[in-house]
Amino acid sequence: MQETILFYSAKELKNLALRDFSLPEDNENDDLLFNELMEGKRKDYEVVKRYITRDGQVKTAILNMSYIHDSLTGDNFYLGQLIDLTEKLLIEQTLRKREEKYRLLAEHSSDMIILHKPDSTYLYISPSIKGILGYEAEELLGRKPHDFIHPDDLNVVRRNYQKVISELIPIRGTYRCKKKDGDYVWLETGLKAVLDEESGQVRELISISRDVQQRMETDELLRKSEKLAVIGQMAAAVAHEIRNPLTPIKGFMQLLSSGLQNYNPAYTAIILNELNRIETIITEFLSMAKPHSEKMQVLKIDDIVKQVVQLVRAEALFNNKEITLETAEVPGIIGDENSLKQVFVNIIQNALDAIDENGIVHVTIFSEKDFICVEIRDNGCGVPKELLPKLGEPFYSTKEKGTGLGLMTSYQIIENHKGQINIESTEGIGTKVSIMLPPHFG
Repeated sequence: MQETILFYSAKELKNLALRDFSLPEDNENDDLLFNELMEGKRKDYEVVKRYITRDGQVKTAILNMSYIHDSLTGDNFYLGQLIDLTEKLLIEQTLRKREEKYRLLAEHSSDMIILHKPDSTYLYISPSIKGILGYEAEELLGRKPHDFIHPDDLNVVRRNYQKVISELIPIRGTYRCKKKDGDYVWLETGLKAVLDEESGQVRELISISRDVQQRMETDELLRKSEKLAVIGQMAAAVAHEIRNPLTPIKGFMQLLSSGLQNYNPAYTAIILNELNRIETIITEFLSMAKPHSEKMQVLKIDDIVKQVVQLVRAEALFNNKEITLETAEVPGIIGDENSLKQVFVNIIQNALDAIDENGIVHVTIFSEKDFICVEIRDNGCGVPKELLPKLGEPFYSTKEKGTGLGLMTSYQIIENHKGQINIESTEGIGTKVSIMLPPHFG
């Protein structure tokens, strides 16, 4: 008998039976088993009963009763032992209620809540899978999600899964999943690892997935609408820019067709000049708009800049302008050589156009924190502060015959290389363009 269960002393329990402290409704089965014990039909038994403690509490305990025969004295005894189950039952009841609550939330959630083994095998799937993928939850238990993922998305999903397992970092991603009818639907899934408290190893994985098909379709429609809007703006801008040189061409052609006697050869030069301007506008527009594939490889940025400087230096010297180049030891980058050369040619040429005779353009290459910087500075006329935000817009240029497409294309190329372009300028002092690209340590 354990005093800590009923809180009575051994002296107080003398000459009393355990059944005197139990709830009457729990005694029927105990009495039946005890009678069998006394009749020799069994040697012991175990039963769960509720007992009233000294302070009036009700506790649940396991009662173990055993028959003992003392061979020396010939006396018979009945040994009763109580094992307190109250705290254990309370914990189990709390856990059961919590599990019921979470299961209720999972089964009534519109999202798919899924429990996986560490190898991604399905352990539990909420009923909402029926409305999203058309399967009954029981149909997929024991299978793996990779069996249903679109082949084009499978590698990304596998990489994310391995990252969750190895780095224990929650991941969220979108992919296409095959429905029971064979169609694919876009899902957005958050995946998280559940660790074993003792070993610290991944015990299970929990994923929460939702149908984002409508959202993806809406986003695609918005992207198409934005493209159409940009195309409309660009078409209007191109039409406006081409109309300007067409005006003098049309005028001179009318003069020539009217049988003008004293023909001035300068008219032909003007017409050719304006036709060249139209050709430039169309060429720059097409180079920006046409799709092209970039050949990404490891490059030495200082070698590329040196080649560009050598390319434009001859023309600069012919116009009494100077270019200086200062390089430092910098890591390589991942990029497309031709695209980057186009950027450096555009920006260095802009700097040369901004300076007068005897002006200087300084080109510097250096590493700073998490990027490699190519800095191009000139001591030209500069750009007013209020006009800086407009640089890079199509057909906005501070040059008399500029189209703005060159700088816009440069922004696009550097953005595709995961870099950025910063422009600082002070009117009357000069301009500094910083082209920043991420380094490659390989």
